[in-house]
Amino acid sequence: MTIHGWKDALGPEVEVDAVVVGAGPGGSAVSRVLARAGWDVLVLEDGPPASNFRPNYFHTARYHMQESGTMIAQGSVPLPVAAGRGIGGSSLVNSAICFRTPDPVLDEWSELLADDRYRPDAMRPLFDFMEDRIQVVPVTEDIAGENNMIVARGVAALGLQGGLLNRNTPGCVGCGICNFGCPSGGKFSVDRNLVQDGLEAGLRIQADCRVEQVLHEGGRAVGVVGRLHDTDTKEPVGRIRVKARRAVILSAGAIGTPRLLWFDGLAKQLGPVGDTLFLHPGSALLGRCDHKVHMWKGATQGAYVWSPDEPNVLPHTVSAPPEAFIALTGQVGHAAKRLLTEINYLCGLGVMVHDHGEGSVRAGSDGRAAIRYTWADEDVETLKRGMVLSARVLLAGGAKEVFATAHGATRHTDVESLAAELAPMPLSAFSLYSAHPMGTMMMGTDPDRFVLDSRARAHRMRSLYVADASIFPTSLGVNPQLTTMVMGTLIGQGILEDEG
Repeated sequence: MTIHGWKDALGPEVEVDAVVVGAGPGGSAVSRVLARAGWDVLVLEDGPPASNFRPNYFHTARYHMQESGTMIAQGSVPLPVAAGRGIGGSSLVNSAICFRTPDPVLDEWSELLADDRYRPDAMRPLFDFMEDRIQVVPVTEDIAGENNMIVARGVAALGLQGGLLNRNTPGCVGCGICNFGCPSGGKFSVDRNLVQDGLEAGLRIQADCRVEQVLHEGGRAVGVVGRLHDTDTKEPVGRIRVKARRAVILSAGAIGTPRLLWFDGLAKQLGPVGDTLFLHPGSALLGRCDHKVHMWKGATQGAYVWSPDEPNVLPHTVSAPPEAFIALTGQVGHAAKRLLTEINYLCGLGVMVHDHGEGSVRAGSDGRAAIRYTWADEDVETLKRGMVLSARVLLAGGAKEVFATAHGATRHTDVESLAAELAPMPLSAFSLYSAHPMGTMMMGTDPDRFVLDSRARAHRMRSLYVADASIFPTSLGVNPQLTTMVMGTLIGQGILEDEG
């Protein structure tokens, strides 16, 4: 058997060519490359050995969200931070949105890293391959749902870029609950492709395992130690020690990877571990229509809008089932009651900010992530302008009035009055969310300023690599899963050259 849980765990000692910590988009991609090259590869995953989904948030959070979906960044304002867990990682519970890394971002990375491998023309074949392998397809009108179609119509009416977007959902039936786990099998999360490729090549996975220590000797990473736990209770049940002959690859995500290194005590030795956290923070703008919308029906977050006048926001459709809707709005009392009576008629856009804030990840004494994030003033203004842009789209697409998800927000039939209301509103008034942590193990050429070199290899420890969104040299500006898979593939190819 190639996938093990705590009941049939490997160990207590295992020796392999490479050990990978985390089975999300990055870890699945890098382990696929190494296993297909003939390496003996073991992936250690904190989540369960099999997906465990029910159509409600709390069950999914328990099994498939890091720290059961309770991570909060402290700083300017409390900011929820979501990150996935399980064989497939965040691809199990995200909306399956697939954007390529924008060419200007790749040009910037190539220049910052002094590495032509990141130039758009060099990366294009990797994106072509990955989109084919995970079966990226455009959302079609028959499964889009009215919520997405309102956005698509608004984008077309205003002559903006956007509309129905691309997702790795070749069998989508539009049930609208991607974030709780796909019930139809229509989403092609990485457990159904990249992981399967690795398993066919001999990859092994030990689930129910939280790695707590990176082993090193003479300035070289040589393995890891993990704690095995019960899938349901998370109570410790044993330990596993893995020796890696060639490479140790950390792919626990932009929260999990630095958290591990700080908990282990290795972070200070490696450089600015956990610094430069980006989050793509955002809020939502809602609209009310005269016709029924049912925003929870149709492809999850199946449409978007982009304007060259506001390049640092990327609004996506908001798709919230009724039981999660009130938490999204930030409303209480009579205002919340009114919204519930109108819920069938509401549509919405989530406003995601290409951020410039300052954040960090550390580890508490209990091993939980300690996250801080301070908003940049310019990002707060960008968020407000993104809401105004979203209002234009919703009103052009069929909404009769719009309102921010913020305390004290009122309803508007024109964008000018909305903009006037938003202008003095403090950040603390908004209902905020983030689900794209990145940048905490940033690549760069200077060992004093960056943890990793351009090959995602630690400057200060041989044979230690990172393959997840923490390596990004800047905020990405688009949903990160496709970029993370492509980067994991490129890193795997580099590891074969460096350590083979």
